[in-house]
Amino acid sequence: MWLGLLVVITTFVYIYSEPLNNILQSLDVEIAYKTIFLLQNQNNSLCWNQTDFEETVPILNFNASESVYLKDSFNSKILVLVCLDKSENEAMEDLFKNLDDMRDTHTILFAASEVKINALFLKCFEEKMLNVLAFKGSDRSIVYSYQAFPAFRFIKRKVTHINTYFEPQLKDLGGYTLKILPDNIMPRTVAYRTPDGRRQLGGYLWHFIRNYASTLNATLKICWDLVPEEGMTHLAMVIQLAKMAGVDFPLGIDGLDLETAKQNVPLEMSSWFLMLPMEPSIPRYRLVQRLRLESMIPLMMLVAVALGNAHRIEAGLGPSWRSFVIGDQALRGTLGQPFVLPRRLSLKLMTIYGMLLIGGFFMSNYYTAVLETWLVHPPTGDPINSWQQMRSLNLKILVIPAEKEYMTEAMGLEFMDTHRNMLEITNSADFQRKRMQMDQAYAYPVTTTLWPLLEQAQVRLQRPIFRRSREIVFVDLLLLTMSLPENSPFHKSLLKYRRNTQESGLYVNWFKRSFNELRALNKICYKTDSDIEVYCDLKWDDFYFIWIAFVIGTLISILGFLLELGYYRWSLRRTPK
Repeated sequence: MWLGLLVVITTFVYIYSEPLNNILQSLDVEIAYKTIFLLQNQNNSLCWNQTDFEETVPILNFNASESVYLKDSFNSKILVLVCLDKSENEAMEDLFKNLDDMRDTHTILFAASEVKINALFLKCFEEKMLNVLAFKGSDRSIVYSYQAFPAFRFIKRKVTHINTYFEPQLKDLGGYTLKILPDNIMPRTVAYRTPDGRRQLGGYLWHFIRNYASTLNATLKICWDLVPEEGMTHLAMVIQLAKMAGVDFPLGIDGLDLETAKQNVPLEMSSWFLMLPMEPSIPRYRLVQRLRLESMIPLMMLVAVALGNAHRIEAGLGPSWRSFVIGDQALRGTLGQPFVLPRRLSLKLMTIYGMLLIGGFFMSNYYTAVLETWLVHPPTGDPINSWQQMRSLNLKILVIPAEKEYMTEAMGLEFMDTHRNMLEITNSADFQRKRMQMDQAYAYPVTTTLWPLLEQAQVRLQRPIFRRSREIVFVDLLLLTMSLPENSPFHKSLLKYRRNTQESGLYVNWFKRSFNELRALNKICYKTDSDIEVYCDLKWDDFYFIWIAFVIGTLISILGFLLELGYYRWSLRRTPK
C-alpha cells in the first residue's frame, strides 16, 4: 500500500513539475544567456540530462575540482548550473573561485533538501552572489530564491506562478545601510564641521554616491573613524581600510598607475601636470628695450649706404662708402616721415624712396601699436618651459609622499634622482591648504579635475597668478576610476548609474556646483587684486632706457661737436695765409 502511494505521489510530482528544458528556454528569454556552465562532481550528473540543453548553446562542462577564471576567457552572459551532492562545500568553494569578479552571474543550484538550500543561500549572500536560484532534487515545481536586502529572507515560489525567475535584488534595498569611506581630496570629497560641531561631507563625488543610494532606497553611513579629520587619504589606503572594515564604497578616484581591483567604475578622463606661478610682468621702463629697435640699426645703415650711392651715381660720381650725408633721409623713411628732396629724382630712385616710406610707415605704426598695448597690458617675463628654468629660478614643487611615489612611477627613478632637490615634501593638510589658496611660493601637481576650479578662482584678477603648464606634464592621459571592493554586487548597477548621470549632464552639474560649495565652506575663494592700479600715468622711471639713450646721444653729440670744432681750428692753423 505504501509503495503504491509513493508511486502515485512521484507520478503526480513528475506530471506537474516543469521540465528543465522549458525552464532554460524561459531563462533564455529573460536573461539572454549565451553560454551554459555546468559544475558537477561526476561526469554523469543526476541533476540534468543532455536532452535538457539545446544544441545551439555552447556548454562548458567542468568537474568541481577544475577551476577556470571565466571573466578573462568568456563573455559575461553565462548561466551556471551547479549539481551538489555530499561534497557540496568543496563544490561551492570551487564555484566562488570560478565566478571571481563576476559574482553577479545568474546561477542555479540543485541541492538535496530545503535545509541545505537555505544554508547554501546564506553562503552565497556572504560571498556577494545575489542572482541565485535553487531546485530541490529532481523537483522542478518549486523554485527557491532569497531576498538579500534589507535583511536575508528565504523565498519559495511555484514555477507555474512565476513571471520572472531572477528578481532584481538592487531595485529596492528597503533602507539598508551602505558604508562609504571618503578620501577627503578636494573637490571630490570635502570633510567639514557644521556650526554645531557635527562632521559632514561635501564634494561632487559625495553628491554622486548619495543620489545613487537614493535610487536604491538605501541609507549611507560615513566611516569617520577610519579617516583623519584633516588631510587627505589616497585611494590605496582607502581601499585597504575599506577591505578591513567591510566598506561598500571607497569614495575616491585615482588612476596614477595604481593597482586596483578589477571591479572599478571609470568616471573621468584627465591628465596630470604642473601648475606654475605666473611669470611677473615686465617693468614699463623695459618695454622699449624689448621692442628690439637695435636690430633696425644695421638695416638703416645699409639703406643709407644704398641711397647715398644711388645719389652719387645719378650725379655722375662713383660709388663710395662715405655716403652718410643722407642718413637723415634713411632715418626719415624708417620713421615713416616725409622727405625733403632738393629736386626731382629719377623714377627708379623715387620708387626706392616710395617703398622706403611705405615700409617705414607700417613699421612705425606697428611699433607704436605694440608699445601702447604693452603700456596697458605689460607682457610677462620668459615663461617656464623646462625643469632647467625652474631650477635656475629656484622654484620648488610642493608634493606629498604618495604623489612623489606616483611621480617616480611616471617619470622614472633616474629622472627623480636628478631633480630630487626641486621637490619639497609636506603633509597632506598643508599641501591642500597651500594649493587651494594658491601660494605662489611653490608649483603644484594637479589634474584636470581640480584645475577648472582654480581657474574659476582667478577670473576676477586682471591677470592670473597661476597657469597650466603645457610642457611639464607627468601623465598625458589618465583614466580616473572609483575602485569597488572585490566582487562588489553594486558594480554593474553603479556603472549604469554613472552612464546615466554623465549622459544627462547631472555629473557635470555636480562638478560645476562644487566651486560654490567650496566657497561656502571657505575652502576656496575668488582671488582679487589688492595693490594693482587699474590705470597709471607714465612716470619718470618708465622712460629709464630712453633717458639713458638721450643722455648718451647728447654726450656723443657734444663730443662730436668738440671734435669738429677742434678739427676746424687745427685746419685753420695748417692753412697758409
